[in-house]
Amino acid sequence: MSTFSGLSAALSSLYAHRRALDLTGQNIANVNTEGYSRQRVELSPREAVSDPARWSTSTGVGDGVEVTAVTRLHNEFMTNRTRAEHGLNEYLQAHRTVFANVEQALGEPSDTSLQSQLSEYWAAWSDVANRPGDTSARTALLSRASTVTATMSTTRQNLDNLFGATREALNADLSVVNQTSAGVADLNARIALAKTAGMSVNELSDKRDQLVLKLSEMTGATARLKQDGTVDVMLSGAMIVQGNVTRELRAVGTTAVDGRTMAPVQVRFADDNRVASITTGRVASHLEALTKTVPDAVDGLDNVAAVLIQTVNDQHHQGYDITTVPPATTPSPQPGGDFFSGTNAKDIRVAITDPTKIAASSTATNPFQGDNANLMADVAKNPTGADSVYRNFVVDVGIQAQTINRRAEAQQVISDDVTAAEQAESGVSLDEEMTNMIQFQRAYEAAARVISTVDSTLETLINMKR
Repeated sequence: MSTFSGLSAALSSLYAHRRALDLTGQNIANVNTEGYSRQRVELSPREAVSDPARWSTSTGVGDGVEVTAVTRLHNEFMTNRTRAEHGLNEYLQAHRTVFANVEQALGEPSDTSLQSQLSEYWAAWSDVANRPGDTSARTALLSRASTVTATMSTTRQNLDNLFGATREALNADLSVVNQTSAGVADLNARIALAKTAGMSVNELSDKRDQLVLKLSEMTGATARLKQDGTVDVMLSGAMIVQGNVTRELRAVGTTAVDGRTMAPVQVRFADDNRVASITTGRVASHLEALTKTVPDAVDGLDNVAAVLIQTVNDQHHQGYDITTVPPATTPSPQPGGDFFSGTNAKDIRVAITDPTKIAASSTATNPFQGDNANLMADVAKNPTGADSVYRNFVVDVGIQAQTINRRAEAQQVISDDVTAAEQAESGVSLDEEMTNMIQFQRAYEAAARVISTVDSTLETLINMKR
């Protein structure tokens, strides 16, 4: 190796390890940057190969080192798995919140819940049976009945409000999805342009992958990396981002729970109005809440109200009240009318305002007996009555909520583990970077020492010729 080639090799080492030190500083600077993938300098020896010729010669010694690439330590398979697990986790966590809101609307168990108020309502019928001529007992019964109907109406309104809030959340999240898709498309265009110009795209790729992860969390979207560094993002095979082109999503259908059968909520592509298949992610949770979870809760509560109205009215029709028809001064018993009005939990009301209209007796000849009131109190024990239907409804909601809670807890652990595994492979380790920094520092100092030694040698050589 000639003296000048030694200088060249040492100089290449200075350049290469200075670049390595710069990259180490970049990694350390982004140790807490979310989504940053650590980078690594790829070093390769320069070969001392002459062009083939008859009189060409080679010293057999290389010509130093060069930086061939700056690699982004990124595992696409692990990233895709992280996206999938995060999408499922977001779906379960969001649906866990939906069931928590449904349970909160029902308010079971508590002293002010519908189950407790139904028990007090049936007990009030027993009081009327014991004191059929006592106006205060009859008034208390109407008060208990009004409390039951008010609680049903309030619970139904709370469920209606939950539906409306979820519908608004769906619109808001789809707006975020569309903005994020546009961000992915923009970064795709910048990455393709930068790669064409031979520039590094590592930081752009990190930002792009963060946006794709957000899309996965929102919609369960999957991504496919292409040769030019861009990605295509898909929903069950349908493209939402292809290169720098995006397709917007929009929600259609009712904004109120009462319109759920006529105009069910759906997510469609804005360009061709086709239904977007979204099976996981936060948007999928909104869709399930709007098409099944909340409507099922509303149907269950409406069914309880309908059974209560039907069973109470049927039994009330069998009795007689203690009304007095002027000019008579003694009671002129009349057959019992409807005790409740309405058809569901939204419009159920107490149809009676006059306590004397309560049909507590089963015979017109003795209106002051309470046998029909006793039969009414026994309706609470009916296995197909409102109490039994309501208990089954609440238990069913509780079982579904418990199932979602357990799945959400298990999925959170899986999601955390996958994220930790990806971070261990792609994230910045300060210990590792400090070790690399010392290694590159020593190599830089050694290269500088080589240059200094060669310089001294040249100086000696020059002085010998003087």
